[in-house]
Amino acid sequence: MSSEFVSGSTAVAALVIALFFIRYWKQTGDPLFFMFAGGFLTLAGSRVILAFLDEDDEGRVFVYGLRLIAFVLILIAIINKNRTPSAHLQTADENGSHADGRDCGRGYVRS
Repeated sequence: MSSEFVSGSTAVAALVIALFFIRYWKQTGDPLFFMFAGGFLTLAGSRVILAFLDEDDEGRVFVYGLRLIAFVLILIAIINKNRTPSAHLQTADENGSHADGRDCGRGYVRS
């Protein structure tokens, strides 16, 4: 199997994944999906560039820099998502139940 075919297949897969994340971002407005889409678009771009470079080309270091940027984007998106409190979660009172008597388990329920 040639390396160009593998790079092209990986680029197409990353592009399709990015398009799914863009669709989810448009539906929800969640920045996590936007940053994931940016990360996967960067990965797709790096694979396309890699397909056109020779095996001995020194520009391959640039491609690995692009991959690093993509993974850092994804990591920042995950960290931001876990640091910000979710607006769709409601806290329960001290005994773990709501005013209407429903048990909420760990102290929060989805509304």
